[in-house]
Amino acid sequence: MREQTLQMLFHVVFLSQVLLVSFYLPRKILGLVQHVVEKYPPSRYPKLYPVSLDVAEKAQRNYWNLNLVVLAVGMALLLISVLSPTEEMLNWNITLVLTIYLMVQFLPVMIFSLVIAGFTYFNLKRTADSTTTRRADLHRRRLVDFVSPTLLRTAIFVYLAFILFVAYVGQFEFPWFGGYLNVVILTAMNLFLLGLAMRQVYGKKKDPYQASEDRMRQLELLVSTLVLVSIGATLYGTLHIGLQALEWDALTGIATSLYYQLLAVVCLREFRVDGVNFEVYREDPMATALE
Repeated sequence: MREQTLQMLFHVVFLSQVLLVSFYLPRKILGLVQHVVEKYPPSRYPKLYPVSLDVAEKAQRNYWNLNLVVLAVGMALLLISVLSPTEEMLNWNITLVLTIYLMVQFLPVMIFSLVIAGFTYFNLKRTADSTTTRRADLHRRRLVDFVSPTLLRTAIFVYLAFILFVAYVGQFEFPWFGGYLNVVILTAMNLFLLGLAMRQVYGKKKDPYQASEDRMRQLELLVSTLVLVSIGATLYGTLHIGLQALEWDALTGIATSLYYQLLAVVCLREFRVDGVNFEVYREDPMATALE
């Protein structure tokens, strides 16, 4: 009875992951894109559109269709799980299945943001930018300037607490326990996140028209998001090891899916347009200011 209850709970949580990451969040992103197109049309803000609307709309359709395919895959996995006997279900490597599926779920937004709306989009903007004079923000930038001290201290504390937790669990000599390999993996992940943050803070500005204040706000959001991802990953690693140590393996799939959903919400919060200065994308901002 307990196994059936946990299986049902897992199905509900996994269904939530499928719908949240492959349906709700993509619709929100496309809704933001449509809002920008309607409020800031190409006729008045030509610098915002280095490609035609037809090309942009085709990219949006492809993004949505790809999400629908991933949604169908998730529903198929859910159906297979529902039709499987309880004991077979609990013998799945749930963490591996959920991790692979989450990577598939993130694939459409990675293609959309990095290829279409990222490198290609901004390269076209730079090509279209005929301005010979470049303006640079002369303010000194440091990585710590873009994240609150409290959040940074929390990340460091959680990381050190994880090391102590690994040392404590290591005393029990569980055959499945990877020991300090867990610390190595987590440290490598944090170094990767640090590299991403440094590349954005010290790297070249992608959008030649972007206002300086928008650039600073974007960097603050990005760096704080990466720190939150680090904290979340560390807490999840602690929870995962704890569940195994207590032999509550049946809860692993539920905890993993909930963590992945929270991760998706945190990562995709970067897609926002509130407070953005769109006036820099007008054909002639000075003329507009004089109207």
